[in-house]
Amino acid sequence: MGSDASVLRSNGTMDVKNKSRFAEDVKKITFAASKLKISTKRRDKPQKSQRTESFAESQPVDTREEVKPHVATNPVVDRSSVQSPAEAAVRTPAPARAEKKWTLTDLLHCLGTYVQERCSDLDSPPTPNDIAMWVRCADRALQLNGWTVNSFLVESHIVFTYLLLTHAFQRFTFKTLVDVKEVVLMCLYVSYTYNANEISYPLRPFLVKQDKSAFWDKCTTLSLGASTQMLKLNREGTYYADVLATLKTAVSV
Repeated sequence: MGSDASVLRSNGTMDVKNKSRFAEDVKKITFAASKLKISTKRRDKPQKSQRTESFAESQPVDTREEVKPHVATNPVVDRSSVQSPAEAAVRTPAPARAEKKWTLTDLLHCLGTYVQERCSDLDSPPTPNDIAMWVRCADRALQLNGWTVNSFLVESHIVFTYLLLTHAFQRFTFKTLVDVKEVVLMCLYVSYTYNANEISYPLRPFLVKQDKSAFWDKCTTLSLGASTQMLKLNREGTYYADVLATLKTAVSV
């Protein structure tokens, strides 16, 4: 290795001084070799990254832009479907009218108006208020005498009385106001005996004339003549609704 690194051998042994120099030379060579190896690795890394970058650059790039749906800012309006305010008012259906709630007073007024119209030939026909008062007084008298606790005057019983009155005006004649009152209270009495809880009721609240025999004969004639309609009214809801509607049309309350 040169003069500085020469090894002298004498009798198969190495000089101590030369031996130490030889060890130092070996360390220097080893250190230099390791530095050379590290520098070689550092030079290899950028080459690898450069290969990666060159590979990425070699790949095709998609330069197309995202296509968004086109929204028309000024849509075309079909003029034929546009209605003028006048046309819209004509075509728009009118709101349904709320159904009137009929009270007992309203129904009694209709009943009285019907009787008044049938007695228009009399010199002094009864008013609807007169008819309502006759009916209410008879009902009140039964309550005061303990024949009934609750009032009999409900919608179904007023409709039943109206049905009997329509038959009574076809079968009997009326010459005076007393005749009209007798028939009205007679129809109310038949309605009581047919629909109320008791089998029979006293005649006094219903009797206008003192002839009881004539009163019973008229009650029998009326009951037999209207028996079919009386049964039908209690059995068929459609028929009941028709009779009620007819009663309501007697007057516009």
